[in-house]
Amino acid sequence: MALLSSSMVFENTMEFPTPEGAQRRCPPRNSTYGFQKLATEYFAQGAWEQYQSPYTIVRPFNCAGIGEKRAQRDCDILRGNVKLAMSHVMPDLVQKVLKGQEVLHILGSGNQARHYTYGGDLARGIRIAIEHPAALNDDFNLSNPVRTTVLELAQLVWHKIHGASKPFRYVSDPAYPYDVQERSPDVSKARRVLNFEATTGLDEILDEVIPWVAEQIEVGQI
Repeated sequence: MALLSSSMVFENTMEFPTPEGAQRRCPPRNSTYGFQKLATEYFAQGAWEQYQSPYTIVRPFNCAGIGEKRAQRDCDILRGNVKLAMSHVMPDLVQKVLKGQEVLHILGSGNQARHYTYGGDLARGIRIAIEHPAALNDDFNLSNPVRTTVLELAQLVWHKIHGASKPFRYVSDPAYPYDVQERSPDVSKARRVLNFEATTGLDEILDEVIPWVAEQIEVGQI
């Protein structure tokens, strides 16, 4: 069994970078989502202990790339003069800048730390984990090792689209209730056991994401 879990199992950890195993030491999760993800990990381990059904747990961190379409919502959520279109921060920042938001709206302070990991790297890491004999009955963080704040990402998106023609300005909107401030994984285990590293940098990811979002706006999909 290959179980695709989530960094939210570490929701309240104070260990950074966060190693595998910290999910058992950190305070209880605040969100039901974090509890659900942790519970499925225990179920997988329980299936091994009770029925000898092998498992491998992988935890992708902040998948980034092309392909995300408009999120399905019961109502529109405005961020300044632009509707929130996607559930993830990178494509949503891109679409707001491309749609002409002069003062960029970001959620919270912008100090939230993330490790944006290219979807192609994650796919490769998941395949390796599924196939690797040393991964049986074990868990792995799969992530880019580089820590980036939301504000740093916003500035990079802004300057990639506008260059030096417009000064970067932003305003902070109220954050979501369970907006984890730090998601910074320890990736040494995946490197050591699986010989896996996420090698695609944020700059390269944005060079793919920005024109794709622009195309989707043009055809009315975002």
